Amino acid sequence: MKIEFIGPAVPADDGGISFRAKVDGQTVACKFSMEALQDVNPSLTMVAPIEQFEASQGVLLAIAEKKIRAGEVENGVVRVFTQDLS
Repeated sequence: MKIEFIGPAVPADDGGISFRAKVDGQTVACKFSMEALQDVNPSLTMVAPIEQFEASQGVLLAIAEKKIRAGEVENGVVRVFTQDLS
């Protein structure tokens, strides 16, 4: 399975962040909840979600990749929540 994170990071309607990936040539939206963004690095809870994402991008994309490889993509979307951080 070939996974390429192509971005960009954009604000999502729910206050989180969406980041595009190509998975075997198909576009997948990686959606990171606002809570996951705050909980991945609690020292950044007072900054904008885009800044929270950028500061922890490597960790967050690794979680998204793990979920993609596990087949947790529904309707072209993989969602990362707080419970996925552990």
